[in-house]
Amino acid sequence: MRTLLSTFLFTMIAITLSSQVVVTHFNAPWNKHNKADWVGELKGCEITYVDISMSPLICKRNKIRTVPTIIIFNNGKEVQRFQGGLSFRVSREAKEAELQEIIYRLQPYPPQYKNPTLQ
Repeated sequence: MRTLLSTFLFTMIAITLSSQVVVTHFNAPWNKHNKADWVGELKGCEITYVDISMSPLICKRNKIRTVPTIIIFNNGKEVQRFQGGLSFRVSREAKEAELQEIIYRLQPYPPQYKNPTLQ
């Protein structure tokens, strides 16, 4: 119960009070084979994971209908949403680059995070 509460509080704080870019990956334990593990490779943002079976209030607040769902927040406001389709997959090839581009546009980064194609 303590872990659930701390996860809930951390996620709520990260999503609503953050002054930076937060990428939140919503998924379920039964959908592990379709987990978008590549989200953890994104640069220049805070990354949170929400287990929908343990966090129904967060899911309701963010209107999560399918998993996986990946939402980019900036200053606590939703900027972009990516949802798995009928296959319950969010395409890595198409989406990883797209998410990273959005993150780069939302806030300035130190040189090690700059996208060489944008310079």
